[in-house]
Amino acid sequence: MIKTYNICYACDDNYAPLAGVSIASFLKSSNSDESFNFYILDNEITQTNKEKIKTLKKIKECNIEFIRVDKSKFENLYLPNKKGYLSISSYYRFVISDIFKDIDKILYVDCDVIATTSIADFYNTDLTNYYAAVIEDTSCLENQHRLGFEENEIYFNAGVLLINLDLWRENNISTKLFETISDGLDDQDILNIILKGKKILVDNKWNWQGKAKNYKEKTPPALIHFITAYKPWITGSKLGFNNEYFKALKLTPWNNFYDQNIRRFFPIIHKDRKFIHICFLGVKTRIKYN
Repeated sequence: MIKTYNICYACDDNYAPLAGVSIASFLKSSNSDESFNFYILDNEITQTNKEKIKTLKKIKECNIEFIRVDKSKFENLYLPNKKGYLSISSYYRFVISDIFKDIDKILYVDCDVIATTSIADFYNTDLTNYYAAVIEDTSCLENQHRLGFEENEIYFNAGVLLINLDLWRENNISTKLFETISDGLDDQDILNIILKGKKILVDNKWNWQGKAKNYKEKTPPALIHFITAYKPWITGSKLGFNNEYFKALKLTPWNNFYDQNIRRFFPIIHKDRKFIHICFLGVKTRIKYN
C-alpha cells in the first residue's frame, strides 16, 4: 500500500491561506507512518505566504514545493461569467500531467477542501484503465441534462480528483482539454467531457459537498468540500462541519481571535446570479432577485 501521498493545489495569493489550512488538515489527520509531497501550482503567491505555508512542516515533516506555471498557454483563456470566482488557476489542472512527468498518480484538491482522516483508502484506489477516481457533483442531474450526458454518465465535481497521470500522458489528455475550451463551458465541464467513460466513481465521503444534516455517518466525511457561498472563513459559523475548518485553522499562521470567535456575530451578505444570501450567527437565508 502506498503511504507517501502526492497532493496538488493550484492557487493565487488570495487562496494561499486556504491552501495552507487544507494542508494542515491533511497533516493533522494522517497516520504516523504516512508522508506527503505537497505541490502548489503557483499563480503569483507572495513570498510571505509561501514562508507561512512552509511553517506547516512543524505539524508533521513533509515536502512542500511551489511550481510556477507557464502562463502563455492560458492567454486569452475563456472564463465564464456564470462563475465569477473562477480564475486562471482553476485551469492549471489541464497541464498537471505535463508538469509531473515522473509521478504516476496524484491527488488534486481545491483549496477549500478539509481532511478529517487518513486518505489511504482513497489514494490506493485502483486506477488501472481509468483516467481518475471522482465523486458525483451535487448538481449532477442538472449538468447531465445541460451537457447532453446519458443518465448513466455521472457528472463529477472536479474539486477532488485522484488522477492517473500515466494514462493522461498516454492519451494526450492535456491537449484534449485545451482543445475543448469554448464559450459556455467551464473547467469542470471540460474535465467531465474529456474524462467521460474512463473514470471510476467513489463514495461521496471523499468529497462531501452537502449539508452536515444530510450526512448519516457518525464521524465527519473524510474530505469536506465547502462549495457554497456560506464558507466558514466568510461567515465565521462553526455549525455543521464548519468546525473542522477552524480546527485546522488553529494549526496555521493565519489563525486569529477574530475569525475564531468574532466574525460569526456580524451578518454576511453575498450576491450571486440569482440570489442575495444572508448569514447571521450561522443561520442562512436567501432572497431571489433575478
